[in-house]
Amino acid sequence: MQEDSADIRTWIEQFGKTQTVSAGKCLFTHNDPCENYVLVNEGQVRVELSSITGQQLVLYRIYPGQSCVLTTSCLMSGNNYSAQAIADTDTSITLLPENDFNTMLTQSPGFRQFVFDGFAERLSAMMQRTSELATYSIDQRLAAALLARSEWQHNHNLQVTHEELAVEIGTAREVVSRRLSNFEKQGFIVRHRKYLQIIDESGLTHKLVQYRA
Repeated sequence: MQEDSADIRTWIEQFGKTQTVSAGKCLFTHNDPCENYVLVNEGQVRVELSSITGQQLVLYRIYPGQSCVLTTSCLMSGNNYSAQAIADTDTSITLLPENDFNTMLTQSPGFRQFVFDGFAERLSAMMQRTSELATYSIDQRLAAALLARSEWQHNHNLQVTHEELAVEIGTAREVVSRRLSNFEKQGFIVRHRKYLQIIDESGLTHKLVQYRA
C-alpha cells in the first residue's frame, strides 16, 4: 500500500533530528552548504534573497507540514544556498541528513512523491509571489503584508519595523515610511513608538479587493 503524506512526515520526524529554533534565528544563509532536508513542524520560516545592491526580499514562507523548495533544489543539484532562511516565530523543524534523503529518494516511491509534490507546491507559490511583486502596487503589497502579519500574529498591534516591511514587499525603507504615513492619514493604521496598530482592517482589505475585482 502506498504511503500517504502523513506517514512520510511521521517517518521524517522519527528518523530526522528535530530542533526548536527561536524567532529571528537564521537557519541558513547565502553560500552555506546544504546538508539536510528541512521540514517545518510548527511555526513559520521566511526565505529571503539579497540583491546585488544588498537589498533583501522575502521570496516565500514555509508553514507547518511544508518543506523548503530551495533546500530541495540544493540537495538535488549539489549547490550551496543562494538565499537565507530566518524563523518568523519560535519554530520546530526536522532535519533529515543528506545521505538519508538521497537513499529514501531512490528507494521510496512514497517519499519521492512527497518531496516532488512539496517542491512543485512551493515553486508555484514562489512564482505567484514573483507575479504579485511585478503587478501589485506598493500600496497593495504593503496592505497585504500588514494583513498577513496581523493574521499570523493574531493581533492588530504589529511589532514590525519599517525595514522589515520593506524586505517583505521589495522596496526601500523610506518608501514604506511614506506609505505608512499615508495609510495613517486615511485612517487605516495608527503608528505608535514601538508598533503599528491596524484600526481599519476592511479599508486595507478593500485595496486588495479593488485590485482583484
